[in-house]
Amino acid sequence: MSEVILNDVSKIYAGGVTAVDKINLQIKDKEFMVLVGPSGCGKSTTLRMIAGLEDISAGIAKIADRVINDVPPKNRDIAMVFQNYALYPHMSVYENMAFGLKLHKISKNDIDRRVREAAEILSMQNYLDRKPKALSGGQRQRVALGRAIVRKPSVFLFDEPLSNLDAKMRVQMRTEISKLHHRLETTMIYVTHDQTEAMTLGDRICVMKDGLIQQVDSPLNIYERPANVFVAGFIGTPPMNFIRGRLCGHKESFHFISDNGIDIPLPESWNVKLSSHAEKAAVFGIRPEDIGSEHAESVPDAPSLNCQIEVIEPMGSETYIYFNLGGSACIAKVDAHRRIKVGDSLKLPLLMSKAHLFDAETEKIIL
Repeated sequence: MSEVILNDVSKIYAGGVTAVDKINLQIKDKEFMVLVGPSGCGKSTTLRMIAGLEDISAGIAKIADRVINDVPPKNRDIAMVFQNYALYPHMSVYENMAFGLKLHKISKNDIDRRVREAAEILSMQNYLDRKPKALSGGQRQRVALGRAIVRKPSVFLFDEPLSNLDAKMRVQMRTEISKLHHRLETTMIYVTHDQTEAMTLGDRICVMKDGLIQQVDSPLNIYERPANVFVAGFIGTPPMNFIRGRLCGHKESFHFISDNGIDIPLPESWNVKLSSHAEKAAVFGIRPEDIGSEHAESVPDAPSLNCQIEVIEPMGSETYIYFNLGGSACIAKVDAHRRIKVGDSLKLPLLMSKAHLFDAETEKIIL
């Protein structure tokens, strides 16, 4: 079992700066967990504490039921892949992969077998004699992965490993890492600021902000049921649209009235949950694909937004429409074949079954 458990783990630097604040996280055996969030949220610090590269200021960290707070990194049975590859430039691919095993006094035959197995997994058999300078960025990252694979660790740690690659290579390497996880069936913890990587790679995602965990769940649940305004706005491309206003009405009929007077009638099915929030400030959230979509247009009496197009972005399979709604910048994702131009006035129906309401004070989800 390679379960990783963090109990009230904190990292406090000199001067009282708290990078990670009493987080609790359970990463299951063989799970692919992604830590995601903006720069400075504490995700890399959390990973480095698991690796032993940062001391834990408070709390307990465990790997396979063993407390690792004071265990040296080399004895934690982990392997880490860094964003800058950290390859030895004077060594060949083979020597880079084998180096860590030599330090651990592994037999020459076993080293050769492990290196060649890893090279086959990563399709690097024909590059074993090359030096890193003769490799592309993607190939160098494969070597870094191979160096981790040969150690056969209980836990793989990835610290933004694809950030130095171009867009096309990042997509390819995401696929390679996903295949690697299914083939090795090993616990993997992956840090990134890229929510697309988080959504495509993780069995579960841990969203962090300001050293705190905001939500831990499957990618789909986080996308469809964000815990708060931050998660809703961080996960998803383009991000969710937010309109601030108040919740008005009574137990049988509720409306969201925006600060600039836009009236959005809310579904009757929401009434029970909304009754305790009547006349309170709220935030209405809806994703771009749920404004003006074919699904929204097919719903009878769907509420709609009247807007004037400011910017159009053709994306091939779809088109992004940018418009201003009483001071709120909004985006709609519509059919690519729709004939529109900048300056057009549109009436865009809302798919209310996908909309959300958040408490304006706590920013937590209401429904």
